[in-house]
Amino acid sequence: MDARTGLPVVGMVGAGQLARMTHQAAIALGQSLRILAERPDDGAALVAADVQVGHHTDLEALRRFAKGCEVVTFDHEHVPPDHLRTLAAEGVPLLPGPDALLYAQDKRAMRERLTGLDMPAPRWAPVSTMDDLVAFADRVGWPVVLKASRGGYDGKGVCGCWQCGGSG
Repeated sequence: MDARTGLPVVGMVGAGQLARMTHQAAIALGQSLRILAERPDDGAALVAADVQVGHHTDLEALRRFAKGCEVVTFDHEHVPPDHLRTLAAEGVPLLPGPDALLYAQDKRAMRERLTGLDMPAPRWAPVSTMDDLVAFADRVGWPVVLKASRGGYDGKGVCGCWQCGGSG
């Protein structure tokens, strides 16, 4: 608990746009928000009072960060799954948990899960080659959007594909 507010300390891994917006909302609630930023000049790190600098792929930095947090959540989904499972096994409350975060980390796993649950989802197919892409687009119609299964964010890993034979 934060001694100043008497409220739980929420830790957010990452200091991007979502963390900055969450910080603004937390202020209105009197809520304590701790940020783990890669750099002191990351977006949320510039405005939050409780900032630790460390990398989301460094298990020790994550452990240090989580101490004193009643719950840890995420600005982005790029924390290694093994680190998430280790933290959870050590009793760190993570929301969302490692099993749920998998679906934000892996778009193919997310689409497979949604399809398996008969939930609404865009038409999709895994593609490995240009022939796979063309066959899918010919079946559902051009244009299509090609997304990386892992590692994409904020448009990174996204390609708008029009019927161009892969040249544009």
